[in-house]
Amino acid sequence: MNTTASASVVLPGGTLADLAIAGTTSIYHVFGHAGNPGGDSGSDTPAIRIDFNAGANNVFSISATGLVGCCSDSPNITPDGGNSSAHISGTNGLSGILGNAQIALVGVFTSEIDPFGSVAPVSLSFDAANPISLSPLLAQVFYIGDGKSGKNNPSGTALTFTAPTNASRLYLGLTDGWAFNGLPGYYGDNRGAFTANVSLAPVPLPAALPLMLTGLGALGLASRRKQEA
Repeated sequence: MNTTASASVVLPGGTLADLAIAGTTSIYHVFGHAGNPGGDSGSDTPAIRIDFNAGANNVFSISATGLVGCCSDSPNITPDGGNSSAHISGTNGLSGILGNAQIALVGVFTSEIDPFGSVAPVSLSFDAANPISLSPLLAQVFYIGDGKSGKNNPSGTALTFTAPTNASRLYLGLTDGWAFNGLPGYYGDNRGAFTANVSLAPVPLPAALPLMLTGLGALGLASRRKQEA
């Protein structure tokens, strides 16, 4: 299936709530390119696309819940991923990713320019038991999981994901493949869905601005007292 996802938009200080990410959602299905060259043609669906304004200090926090599955009637894999290791190769100009969990929630930042045909960045590795906050490169797929420290730890510390300065899109999806290795594919037998909330931090004030505002407030107070006198 070669389709393009519709986009949601998030502004600084805003949150997109309850984004549904089906188990068939391939992180590599972007810019209209199918995301399953490894097999089971037509089984994948487009990555969830979120647009934002490019620039510095675009810091995202992402929380996710839900269950997906590929090998049982009842979905049993959380956003942190299952217990099998995975080493997925990149495609469509996006990097691969490798780690100790399969079918986990992952993301990738891009600009509005299709990376297809470009040399992909190096693949990132992850430890699902000890995920970290990240500042990935453009087109570099990164691990999100449930967006918190620890594995399947609801009380974990929220992680942050800082976009490259020239990024204007965030895609969310899953990685899958034959035996969870090699080229992405075989999404057709996946069931269930994750639900994600995506927040973009407010734009920070310039360092001198709070001092300037404090000074203006003091000046106004002095002027009022002078008038009252």
